[in-house]
Amino acid sequence: MEPTICYDIKDAARYLDVAPSTLRYWESAGLLRPERNAANDYRRYSVRELIDAGEVAFYRKLGVSVKDLKAYRDLTVKEIDGILDRTAEDIEFRIADLESMREQIERQRQLNACTEELLPDTMRHAMAGIERMAALDYSQADIWQVLVREPWRYGVLIEAAHPEAIVETVVDTPVGSGQALWKREDLAPGSQCLECLLRVDVEGDGSTARQLFSRAKAQGLDPIALVGSYLLTALEEPGGKRWDFYHAWIIG
Repeated sequence: MEPTICYDIKDAARYLDVAPSTLRYWESAGLLRPERNAANDYRRYSVRELIDAGEVAFYRKLGVSVKDLKAYRDLTVKEIDGILDRTAEDIEFRIADLESMREQIERQRQLNACTEELLPDTMRHAMAGIERMAALDYSQADIWQVLVREPWRYGVLIEAAHPEAIVETVVDTPVGSGQALWKREDLAPGSQCLECLLRVDVEGDGSTARQLFSRAKAQGLDPIALVGSYLLTALEEPGGKRWDFYHAWIIG
């Protein structure tokens, strides 16, 4: 038989894509049993030991704890298959969660792009992008789950006659929503809308609604109300004020 080729801990760690300290930890936990060089007592990993370590690395990536892996050597083929079945089910749930997170990331990127587009204080004629705003029913638990998962469904309604009064609303969702406060389909013939960016001070010191109403009047619109849906919270510029930004439409 040809002499067994062995690798030192640095090479073994590189092949397994782990840190040498991780291999030492797995050894101290009884998961690995590398040989020792008789001359200097350095660890020596045979190909067979690398395969064992590769299995440990595989199960650790799947989320199996070191404690559970200690009993791995005493499992039957059927028991190992059962572990893989349960782990596969868990991975499917994790994949679904990651897909949902990716969708949220893409949606937030779209909201960020909308904010950047409107940040130069754009005000332009455009049909309101909100179909329905309903009163926020604070007693409904379902609506809080919706708003945490889809914060863009949080909206505000501000009347031109009372620009300092902000009414919290739910945008375009029937879940947990109360009485309809505004509906696009109820706009009177000839009604006009101006698209803009609303800023609300996160410290509770008001919003830019009054200024937006004034600018709308300067463009020949007699404002009635402003409807807006949440975009994000951020600084407008480094060192500046922190705002809640809303994609808004002034209704006239």
